[in-house]
Amino acid sequence: MNDYIQAFVTIVALVNPAICAQMFSECTAGLSKEQRTTAAIKSVVAITIILLLAAVAGISILNIFGISLNAFSCAGGGILVWIGASMIKSAQKEPESLSKDDTRKTFSLAPLILFGASPGTITGVITVSAFHGHQLLPIPAILGVLTTSLVLGMVLLLCAMFSKKTQKPSMAKRMITSYMGVIVIAMGVQFILSGIKAFLA
Repeated sequence: MNDYIQAFVTIVALVNPAICAQMFSECTAGLSKEQRTTAAIKSVVAITIILLLAAVAGISILNIFGISLNAFSCAGGGILVWIGASMIKSAQKEPESLSKDDTRKTFSLAPLILFGASPGTITGVITVSAFHGHQLLPIPAILGVLTTSLVLGMVLLLCAMFSKKTQKPSMAKRMITSYMGVIVIAMGVQFILSGIKAFLA
């Protein structure tokens, strides 16, 4: 059970639904409720497919290149530490305010998808798969991705139904992002220490 919880916490911290919600509000500003709902579903489906592919095929790719699980655990842990530090740093920055006259007739979900399924997030999913992959399929990583997608979907759908304007991130959102950053750093350190311990054993 601890493996599943750790996988979920790591992945949901990397995807960061709070920041995704803010980006979603910015990307879909000015759209109708129906259009925002459709955009939310499309975003979650795209992010889920990308992360599931990383979870299922990531270890096979490692085997093709002859990379050991311990080495990848250390490298992936280092990247997680960097991502966590970046999350904390971004939460402390003052966001740029958008002009009220800035009404966009076209919109793109690319920024949201690239954030939710960023190279760093993909690396984190592969790291979780490598760390917990004791069976044919990395079940903890797959369940972690699916559970995270469920949470992300609920957050974006709520945002689609109730958000009307693009707003600056609240203090609560900044605190959540900082806290998630600390969790990501802790997970990264755990991966590094576990990789080194297994290598020296």
